[in-house]
Amino acid sequence: MTLAEVFAEVFEEPADSFTDESDQQSVLNWTSMRHVALLVRIEKAFGTRFTNAEMATMRSMGDIREALTRKGVQAA
Repeated sequence: MTLAEVFAEVFEEPADSFTDESDQQSVLNWTSMRHVALLVRIEKAFGTRFTNAEMATMRSMGDIREALTRKGVQAA
């Protein structure tokens, strides 16, 4: 599963509509509740865990990709 596919699942939009610049301002239904759901789904999909500090700094798909990369997770 790709990171865009996880975004598509959580936000119910096509995977190709997401880029690393996708953030809470550009994705209309990116609410605080969906943000939590997104991060939980990403943790499950990629077999990793985020700290509270990491979660607080992730504001875009690019931020999340960078956090995964720092953990050694390849999220195409």
